[in-house]
Amino acid sequence: MSPTKNIQNHSSSLDDNLEGDSPEKGLEATQAMCIHCFNVVIQHLFQDNTIIQPSLLDDISPEIECPLFVTWDKKHSSTDYRLRGCIGTLSPRALKQALSDYAAISAFRDHRFHPIAKNEVCHLRVGVSLLVNYETCNDCLDWEVGTHGIIIKFYYDGRHYNATFLPEVAQDHGWNQRQTIAQLVYKAGYHHGEVTSDLLAAIDCTRYQSSKCKLTFEEYVQVIGKDPTTRRHHDAEKRDRNWRQFFSH
Repeated sequence: MSPTKNIQNHSSSLDDNLEGDSPEKGLEATQAMCIHCFNVVIQHLFQDNTIIQPSLLDDISPEIECPLFVTWDKKHSSTDYRLRGCIGTLSPRALKQALSDYAAISAFRDHRFHPIAKNEVCHLRVGVSLLVNYETCNDCLDWEVGTHGIIIKFYYDGRHYNATFLPEVAQDHGWNQRQTIAQLVYKAGYHHGEVTSDLLAAIDCTRYQSSKCKLTFEEYVQVIGKDPTTRRHHDAEKRDRNWRQFFSH
């Protein structure tokens, strides 16, 4: 997968193909998707090939495609989680494979952060956002804070600009619509002064919604019934494999 096709939350780098097939209707992000993302990262970090459970995603047809983001937050206090990585795509991707791809890409290849390390896993929370219900806006303010994510595209002085914010961004920052658009214009790389009424009128805007599910590491351990990051777990798994190999001869 080409890095140029990846998008970071708040990034100005968007997929080229925003006019492709419509995302699947009625898709919902699930706890199983979040568990799978944790499994992908733990498998990579701890080299544990037993952790992946393909059956978790059995309900997802191989034909289903959807744009998505995977977000990793790190706990800094009992109530304070801060962004640790977020990358996704605005073009529909085969959902099963994309969950695995972006779980790893957002954890290890978000250039704003160092790759997630083993000792951070127990402090993580994962979020899976499936982007749905894409609609062309009448203007760049034709959307609702807290409901819609937006994609903007505009042309200025021989250059094309584009960027996106996920649905929760404006609400989390306490921005109104105009403040959000102004921030998004700057995120797109526009640095030619204030955002004027003429510039606002030149912006093409698409709104979308997301189905989002979050899961903390503590919840993950509770659901799967074990902590796969502990040495005790890995020693037990190794003993079990050794015994199985012994009795198979």
